[in-house]
Amino acid sequence: MPIIVKKKYGYTASVDQGSNKIIACSKANWAAVRDGSFITLDSDEVFYKVISKKKFIYKKDVTVLNQSQLKLNTNTGALLSVDDDISFTCNEYYVSLVTIAQGGQGYEVGDIITPQGGICKYNSIDEIDIPAQITVDEVGENGEILSLSLTTAGAYTVPPLANCGVVSDLGEGASINVTCKASDLLTVEDRTITLIEHESDHTILHLNHPLPPKSGNGEIKTEKWELTINIDYPTASKYSVNYEITKDFTPHNDIPLIHGDMSSSHLVYNEAMAIIDQRLKDLES
Repeated sequence: MPIIVKKKYGYTASVDQGSNKIIACSKANWAAVRDGSFITLDSDEVFYKVISKKKFIYKKDVTVLNQSQLKLNTNTGALLSVDDDISFTCNEYYVSLVTIAQGGQGYEVGDIITPQGGICKYNSIDEIDIPAQITVDEVGENGEILSLSLTTAGAYTVPPLANCGVVSDLGEGASINVTCKASDLLTVEDRTITLIEHESDHTILHLNHPLPPKSGNGEIKTEKWELTINIDYPTASKYSVNYEITKDFTPHNDIPLIHGDMSSSHLVYNEAMAIIDQRLKDLES
């Protein structure tokens, strides 16, 4: 006789009203969910039939509001949920070329200047910023910069503007043209979503641990499972709610379901007929 299995896959699921896609928390593994299974969400009394499933990667640009909050310029709906594990990545930049825009005055040969602006990458070793360093190679009669050379490329999460002033202990008034490039190395931070605030045109994610200081804007990525159900979800959207999947029996009367990969399908069929026969007998009596 078949054994009833109401599988607990764990964690939560989300669905938007009017959508036929139910999306799992990233920690849930729906690889074993079989087409033809039934799923119910939270306090729903209706079971929805699973038509298909797929695994996908969700990626989106984010703005860092502070070390524990990220903003997405869209309402993510069911695509993200509480307890999702996400990878946050942001580019690192370095200065590759500098030229003189304005020479200024009062500078000396050998003076070390740095670009104004930008945000240096956080240095966890000694917390000292590492900006680009530029050496003054030649000056005019009034100390105006005539030539310079890039000494240190620096490390930035937000690069200086293409045309910016300079920081110097001696001269003043100089400005430079700056070319920056993205480094081949990305900063990667793994975090978990603890709270989601949905607004009509944006979403704010709260993280379980702060990002490093001075983190620049970047991208988040997470892998998730999605089930396609037989109808569009008719009631209000549900986010990060409990669910139950019944994969081998009908949800209401526990009648066995036959799957193409079963070698003893006739036994399951006979058991189903016996259950139906008993239900009809009960109705007649």
